[in-house]
Amino acid sequence: MKNIISILALLMFIFILTGCTGNAVYMKTDKAFAPTDAKSIQIYSVTNPSSNYEVIGYVSTYSSDAARAGDELKSNLRKQAAKYGANAIIGFKLNTSVSGGGGAQGVAVRYVP
Repeated sequence: MKNIISILALLMFIFILTGCTGNAVYMKTDKAFAPTDAKSIQIYSVTNPSSNYEVIGYVSTYSSDAARAGDELKSNLRKQAAKYGANAIIGFKLNTSVSGGGGAQGVAVRYVP
């Protein structure tokens, strides 16, 4: 029993030191698209880009250290959106809290010709 408590305490300590990060995707379409290159995905704060698009879904990511993780959060959003074939993320928002945690979110879209 003492070993279990020691292991749990060690895991909790490691968890606190490494911080928390996570991702979420909420699909709006049932269509399947080929994955895209995450580096090619553009991120826009506007919700109506000049190109025609189809909404794939809502992507979000969070970090316990969002104040220093802005670029990492954007990268995580791109990776999530790329898995589902997105070309861009619109309506991008970056939120941070006083405690340092926060996240980023946006709508993954695919351009329509």
